[in-house]
Amino acid sequence: MSVLVLNSAFQPLSVIPERRLVVLHLNGKIVFLDEDVRRTVEASIRTRSLQYDRPVIVQLISNIHVPRMALRPTRANIMLRDEDTCQYCGKKSRDLTLDHVIPRSRGGGNTWENLVACCKLCNGRKGSRLLKEVNMRLLHQPKPLAQEYGGVFLLRYPQLREAYEKLLNSYYLD
Repeated sequence: MSVLVLNSAFQPLSVIPERRLVVLHLNGKIVFLDEDVRRTVEASIRTRSLQYDRPVIVQLISNIHVPRMALRPTRANIMLRDEDTCQYCGKKSRDLTLDHVIPRSRGGGNTWENLVACCKLCNGRKGSRLLKEVNMRLLHQPKPLAQEYGGVFLLRYPQLREAYEKLLNSYYLD
């Protein structure tokens, strides 16, 4: 079961495990946004078996301010930005490496603009040379991931993102 926690202003805070959901519910810190989900979770708590296949969205009763965070160019974030696609040949794969557009041996750093997802074949072909030296080009110019903090982790949970968007649309349409 995926559990998305929102602050009182409907801003996504985190995805939590079922056990944390139980603790927050028993301490009266959250409100379920769907009454059927609340009844199902409470019944599951009584039987000590949390089994629910749909995403669960809960809202904290008290507001938590989340400061904007600058995302670091980690492997996971680079793969997320590049959508698991080699930035040289366009091959989609989960088995990609990171490549420095300007090699570290030539002064390139670990920055958003210098790191791209790359298949092993293209990475081996490029090696520690510049793109123009091997007649290669980038499909997309690398840039920092422009998502808000909440949006970034929602990209990793497509079911939760879909449920969250549906929830927001239902509030805007009412």
